[in-house]
Amino acid sequence: MWKRHGWSMLWQATVTVGYLALYALIRPLSDAHWQLTAGLRLGLLLLLPYRYWLALVIADTAASAYQSYLDAPRFGVPWAIASSLPLIAFAMPVVWLCREKLALFPSRRLVNFPILLLCALLVSAIWSLVKQGAMVLAKSPGVEITPMILIYLFVGAYVALLTTIPWVVIAKLDYRPGTPWKRLRGFIQGSLALEAAGLLIPMQLILSWLAFHANEQKPVYCLFMFMPVAWLTLKHGWRAAVLGGTFVVACICVLMNYDTPDPMVLQVQAIIAFAITCLIAMGARISAMHQREERERIDVKRAMRLARQSLYVGEMRLRQASETLEHVNGELQLSQNRLLHRFQVMLPANESRMYSKQAATLRDKVQQIAATMHPIAWRRKDLPAALRENIGDVLNAAGIAYSYQIRGRGFGFGMHSSNLHTAIYRLACESVVYICTHMRCSHLRLTLRGVEIGDHRLVVLRVEGALGSSAFGALLFVEGERDRLAQKLGATRLELVELKDHANLFNGELHTRIKGDKLRLTFLLHDIPEMEQERLSTMPPPLRLWAH
Repeated sequence: MWKRHGWSMLWQATVTVGYLALYALIRPLSDAHWQLTAGLRLGLLLLLPYRYWLALVIADTAASAYQSYLDAPRFGVPWAIASSLPLIAFAMPVVWLCREKLALFPSRRLVNFPILLLCALLVSAIWSLVKQGAMVLAKSPGVEITPMILIYLFVGAYVALLTTIPWVVIAKLDYRPGTPWKRLRGFIQGSLALEAAGLLIPMQLILSWLAFHANEQKPVYCLFMFMPVAWLTLKHGWRAAVLGGTFVVACICVLMNYDTPDPMVLQVQAIIAFAITCLIAMGARISAMHQREERERIDVKRAMRLARQSLYVGEMRLRQASETLEHVNGELQLSQNRLLHRFQVMLPANESRMYSKQAATLRDKVQQIAATMHPIAWRRKDLPAALRENIGDVLNAAGIAYSYQIRGRGFGFGMHSSNLHTAIYRLACESVVYICTHMRCSHLRLTLRGVEIGDHRLVVLRVEGALGSSAFGALLFVEGERDRLAQKLGATRLELVELKDHANLFNGELHTRIKGDKLRLTFLLHDIPEMEQERLSTMPPPLRLWAH
């Protein structure tokens, strides 16, 4: 217990010293129209657990008391006492309300931007009231205490919070143990950093130079500075608004080097506050839309992956059923041969031949059913053998000339996924049935081409039927014959729309061409490696934003 208490006190002291160090670094860069210390206070309240809030109050009191002690001879003891009050303590009820009751962070990777903006607005208003109350107690404040002072303090604190707190949110959402440098390197190499360096920085420098030499038009140039930020926000979301808004505010604060309130400075501050608020809100909505689209895209890919798996599982079940039938057919043949051999002396020769013929016919039918479920040539050899032998035997029996060829880099089983092999065979059978159903076909040609483009593997399946002497549109068989052709090939007589949907499972396309006396169906299928499917199945959900 004492050891745990000692570690707790050590962490409290570390937070106190760390706050004082950060405050000492930021305080020289902070002024009335860009109060960076306000961002430090609110940022730590959002990041740190409640058990460290007392340490933050002590550290903020020490920092404020030191600054008040230095200026006490000038503004008086009452002002020094009022200024020594820790501003961070006045913001704690608001932050607690937003975190606990208004769901500022609904989860570790989710932020509610409307509540975040509301929190910044309320905290800025409270701090500006406290600071103006302290100025009222000053014996010689140096400026006249008017409502403009209150607005000036409020806008300065609000602008500082808008340009610093989103960075705290980014750190909270993106932090992963052991990966900060990797994420920083990914950001530097990303498109946002490249476009910011190529577009945002040059335009800001030009507009800053124009605003520096302008007088009355300075607010107009300051407003123009947000145009490239708006373009980046539309493209990249709220992170671009934070990056660009911070850079713009830094440029404007360098230009507005005033220590006393000025109407033009207040006007520029109001423009900054309004522009950054709108950009962050718009960027949050755009990021949410982009990530929702990305999530939908991933969901579609997962659904397609599940459909491909279902297709493959169904094919494997048909294969098991076919193998079972083939095994049963062998046992049936042995049983029939034993029975016929036993009763051969008891039956006339003609009846024995008749029973033998019927038994052979039954075995052929069972074998045909097994081949229809899953080609025997596919099981015993490979897919090209099934395309060549199974389809060729069925078409030759129907009186249709059939030719088959493989082009390109070849088509080995180890080169493509099993799902793609299943899709190729079933699409080939369905295409043959479709062509033979819609035209009087005398010749049919099947071409299979494997293509490699970089790391991508594609397969082109082309089935082309040529007309005989009759015109296009005539039917080859009567209804019963067409059904038997489909049954022999294990096809379900899909139409073009259904064939296209089948090809879409592999990010493919279907092209239909009718030229003269030929009807051609061409499928372009993308092979999806198993490693990519596993990566997709284990991919974590993307970062979501709560933006309304």
